[in-house]
Amino acid sequence: MMKMDHHCPWINTCVGHKNHGHFIAFLASAVAGCSMATVSLGMSLYYGLNRTWYLYYGTGKEPQVVLTLWSLLGALFGLGLALGVVIAVGMLLVFQLKAIARNQTGIEDWIKEKADYRLRQTERKFTWPYDLGRWDNLKQVLSLSSCIPKGDGIDWVIVEDCDQYTLTREQLRQKQDKRERTREYQIVSSYSGFWFPLSQGCGVCCHPPCTDEPRIRLAPGAMVRVTRWKRYWLYGELDQATTGDSVQSRVRGWFPRQCAVEVVDPRLYEERVHKQASGKNGHTKKVEDKKKKQ
Repeated sequence: MMKMDHHCPWINTCVGHKNHGHFIAFLASAVAGCSMATVSLGMSLYYGLNRTWYLYYGTGKEPQVVLTLWSLLGALFGLGLALGVVIAVGMLLVFQLKAIARNQTGIEDWIKEKADYRLRQTERKFTWPYDLGRWDNLKQVLSLSSCIPKGDGIDWVIVEDCDQYTLTREQLRQKQDKRERTREYQIVSSYSGFWFPLSQGCGVCCHPPCTDEPRIRLAPGAMVRVTRWKRYWLYGELDQATTGDSVQSRVRGWFPRQCAVEVVDPRLYEERVHKQASGKNGHTKKVEDKKKKQ
């Protein structure tokens, strides 16, 4: 069952359990209507531009379309808009139907991806608790008679070997892993918070994070708890105790990697290396035991 999927600025509300079926109907109606407009305007332009040829060589049954300068410009403008809606909204409709077929929202798709990544070195595989099969997933959101979804939005139909809190427990494990992999970085050069900081070099400007998440303004000496890494950018939370800021709100975002250096505690470094080595040895032992059994 689809929960909250995303916020849509065009309808000025969030798409979720109660209105996802209506949202799909809205997208399908927009694509169908603009497809009809595209065909109508395209055929009108075709007959209008070839009107002279049809007068001499046609059967007389062809539609007579007279185009003036303004009607030609209006038809071209309307055709461009209609075709653009068909392509853009059509792609959104396809993405939404795929999400319903998997029974995953955009947020849950990210959770599933992180769950698979977390279990990548084990023989376990995360079972999505709400995937009942494509047809059953579609019937939970869409029906031929109405767009009203099934269920109350609190209790969900789940697959075997799962319960109502399977996804919650997985999210708690991911948060624990996030806390364990957090690294402290100290800012050594200032960053203005611009999305394309020319002062940081072409590599930083040409490889921005493909996300709408914010950037954070930093000054030398500040400390940032980093949880995500890219080649040119880092994502973390600003430790406001090092900036003297009395505001208690959390400041998180991206900043250039070259502005900071990692602060390494020797004891934590040894624990991290030992933990990684233990994990690799355990995984290697499992593989060897499996080969022996075979």
